[in-house]
Amino acid sequence: MRALARFTGALALVAISLATSGSAGAEGRQIGNDAPAIRFAEEPSILVRIDGDPVYRPIAGTNLQRIVNTRPFLVRDDAGIHYLKVFDGWMETYELTGLWSVSGVAPRGVQPAFEQAVADKSVDLLDGSNRRQPDEVPTLDDGRAPAIFVATMPTELIVTDGRPRFVTIDGSSLQYAENTTADLFKEPTDDELYVLIAGRWFRAWTTDGPWESVPSRELPKDFSTIPDSCPKARVKAFIGDTGAVR
Repeated sequence: MRALARFTGALALVAISLATSGSAGAEGRQIGNDAPAIRFAEEPSILVRIDGDPVYRPIAGTNLQRIVNTRPFLVRDDAGIHYLKVFDGWMETYELTGLWSVSGVAPRGVQPAFEQAVADKSVDLLDGSNRRQPDEVPTLDDGRAPAIFVATMPTELIVTDGRPRFVTIDGSSLQYAENTTADLFKEPTDDELYVLIAGRWFRAWTTDGPWESVPSRELPKDFSTIPDSCPKARVKAFIGDTGAVR
């Protein structure tokens, strides 16, 4: 057990339900030594990353401006309403970091610009498509809308199907969350959480942090004994020294 003050508090979540699940970081993304902001959601959610402050560019022939330093198709009209293309529809908000809701109509004049972005392959469609079932695209409505998180700084989103549900790994006391595709673990001796994101380990006392980077040599020794039959066995490739102990 390491000496560190405990932190409490609940992470505010946008509670919108959708029958799907997801996780945080994409493989291969570079993350520095400093921990990114790590957010947790207990229902299907989408993280929209903007590279710094939003950069708006006007869309010719419309009253719209597109945010060009993000991959999703995100625009603002002259009334200050932001629109985000999601699934087969649009979501809207007055504040980027505020609460998003399903928009009744698409922003006026947006379709040609959206189609051009698709043709240029300069947009992440956020269409919810599944490679196994490419023809089945989710329908966006009030009952099936994901929560939207917008971030202008390095941020990762971990989505669990309800509260994190931890199960013990055979032959150890280490636990992993079985209701997420993220690599989320708990060391039950002191209830400390560990998460693997883009090849780097981070730890915290609670899901709302603060999170800190942790060298693999400081991981609890049970990480190096995860059996190959465990669904999380692949994380051993990121432990480095299999004899590492804390």
